[in-house]
Amino acid sequence: MSLVIPKRIRIEKDVIIRIRRSLKGAGVLNVKVGQEVSPAEVLGTAQVSAGFRTINLADLLKVSPKDVEKYMRRTLSQRIYRGELLAYRSSFFEGKKIVTSPSDGVLDFMNPKTGELRLKFLPKKEDLPAGVFGVVEMVDKQKGQIVIRTQASVVHGMFGSGRVRDGTLHVISKRDQFIDRSFISPKEEEHILVGGSLVFKDAITSSISSGISGIITGGINVKDYKGMAGGRLIFPKKLENDIGVSILVCEGFGSVSIGEDIYEILKAHDGKFASIDGNKGLLYLPSFESGSLVKVTKVSLPPIQDKEFITPGGDQELWEIKEGLQVRIIGNSFPAEQGKVLSVDKTETLIPSGLRAFMALVETKRRKVKVPVANLEIIV
Repeated sequence: MSLVIPKRIRIEKDVIIRIRRSLKGAGVLNVKVGQEVSPAEVLGTAQVSAGFRTINLADLLKVSPKDVEKYMRRTLSQRIYRGELLAYRSSFFEGKKIVTSPSDGVLDFMNPKTGELRLKFLPKKEDLPAGVFGVVEMVDKQKGQIVIRTQASVVHGMFGSGRVRDGTLHVISKRDQFIDRSFISPKEEEHILVGGSLVFKDAITSSISSGISGIITGGINVKDYKGMAGGRLIFPKKLENDIGVSILVCEGFGSVSIGEDIYEILKAHDGKFASIDGNKGLLYLPSFESGSLVKVTKVSLPPIQDKEFITPGGDQELWEIKEGLQVRIIGNSFPAEQGKVLSVDKTETLIPSGLRAFMALVETKRRKVKVPVANLEIIV
């Protein structure tokens, strides 16, 4: 009897995809359809209108909210520029606490109950770099959007939350570490952070106030995810959901280390441009090899439908389990461990739950384990 298990695509390497680049406000686009672009090339310039950011000075200075104002080096209604000193505190036991402004703006409002300062941004011009090697396929001047055909590796997470956001990828921890707010800093603005086995709610909240583009994690608490997904445990991918930062969960609920296969490709891309789509559970890692343009120019994609992304596969298939296949363990005592199938039993075994199941012997990097076939999925 043939035994079949799901096959899940986790990483697609060097595939041709489309990515969308958008101006952050009203502006002018400088490229045309068919034009070849490089990462540093400016696609257009926008006049970014004023917004605001909330900075938790009480938390950054490690003081009570009512004491925040005495450590501020600027007064309310005063203009401040990015990198200028905003607040300073010196302590014998804790050392110096220095807070600089994350952006040009005006000190708008201080909440004495929470110690949070609202910084109102100044309007400014902002260039839009291509971020990738590719070919321009669509220019929408009215919406300030450009679609580029490029070569990239695509990481398929289990699920996520948040709209498409771009940023510089930054690995901030080992793959099995817990991520709390101490890992988050305003210096990581517009970065996509790669965390560990679990991201806490306070880290997500701090990321929103710090202007972080996205967080990639192995696991997340069910309660925190439902809070992001409007109370849903399963969020329809046709719907858009966003809380101010995009989240990609690679392995599942609870504390689960990011799989070695995904973590290694993220480390290799550290410090480079990436694009995260939380709602679709996808991360795009564009190629930074100029030679990739040769492949991009030779490969064509189907026509753009309704101006949406056309992404690679990722749908589950069923494959027959065989010796030598690379698998991932799910719903077992060894969650998310990966290894190679050494053998598959021909007869069923009575397991502790009282059920009978076909067992497979799997060799991981650390050990050999025997698990029910139903608790495996093939990874590619």
